[in-house]
Amino acid sequence: PGAVPVGDGRANLVPLAQAGMKIQLTLSGTGRSQVTLFDQGQVQILQAAVAGLSPKMPYVLGLSSHADGSGVIQPLAKFMTNPAGGAIVNTLGPLRQIVSDAKGDMRRYLVIAPGDPMMPGAVVQVQK
Repeated sequence: PGAVPVGDGRANLVPLAQAGMKIQLTLSGTGRSQVTLFDQGQVQILQAAVAGLSPKMPYVLGLSSHADGSGVIQPLAKFMTNPAGGAIVNTLGPLRQIVSDAKGDMRRYLVIAPGDPMMPGAVVQVQK
């Protein structure tokens, strides 16, 4: 109460144009995965439909600074594949800017590697 001293408080409200926008990416290598980034303004919800990996194994979805997935991996989410070698992985953060819009040293690539976030193995899928 009292936050808007004059009027109904809607004078400067505008629709959030970015909400509802999405970006779709593909990861390939061993198997193929589809990733969708749902834009929520400052953050994005990432949902990955992962396929073609070894069944019932732990993996890490992360970011690499190299297009081939080499170098240090910054973990985003850990997951376990189902008996068919697939998984649905969800996470959120300011991702759109670094996997699609960023230039040069700021650009990052989504990757999937076996193992756990503290010690991921060799990358098996890379963003294309």
